[in-house]
Amino acid sequence: MSTDIFTNTKSKLSLQDRAVQATSVVSYPKRCNLWGSARYRGNCDGRLFLNLVLRYQAKRVADPMMGSGTTRDVIDWVNERTQRSIEFWGGDLHQGFNLLTQDLPASFDFVWIHPPYWSIIKYSDHPDDLSNAYEYPDFVRKLRTCLKRCHDALTPGGRLAVLVGDVRRFGTYIPIVRDVLNLEGELGAIRAVLIKTQHNCKSDGKNYGRMEDPLIQHEYCVVFKKAERS
Repeated sequence: MSTDIFTNTKSKLSLQDRAVQATSVVSYPKRCNLWGSARYRGNCDGRLFLNLVLRYQAKRVADPMMGSGTTRDVIDWVNERTQRSIEFWGGDLHQGFNLLTQDLPASFDFVWIHPPYWSIIKYSDHPDDLSNAYEYPDFVRKLRTCLKRCHDALTPGGRLAVLVGDVRRFGTYIPIVRDVLNLEGELGAIRAVLIKTQHNCKSDGKNYGRMEDPLIQHEYCVVFKKAERS
């Protein structure tokens, strides 16, 4: 599989980005600004998504919580620079697509989702916005519904990648990833758990000198695979 797109000097990607994601730890200290908008809170660098799309040789890709459009921009960028013609569909609550109540509009071999980390960032006042869930069990219930819809939209053998981080609320550590991992079976088989180091977060400027425990500076990308047809 060719990854010659990384040699295009106009891409402004360094040589260290050329390899398709091969290890379970990723870190992007300097954001690549080719895709999406860093001003959109919670937006992540598009390179992990890009690497997974290339690794799994995805042909039909969806992102039902698209935010500022990073994933859409990545696919456009890849298609412009290669012979690929990857199909992409993206939706978001602020664009009128409600994953809690609506199915994805087609079948896909790769679905990426980057949901809110409960209420750590409030994205809107919409009652179906996961960041508005008042109690954690309500958030988990809604997240499960969203992830099940993503799994249901996968073709046999397709992959679902869930980027999620843990949070602290009032001194209590809440491992959201635990509740995602516990959905194995419902969402297919877990095939990978990637650790992504967080950089350039708004919280980086705060003083946590009196915090008893280490600051959270990582996220997880859990990759599930839907069963092949028997």
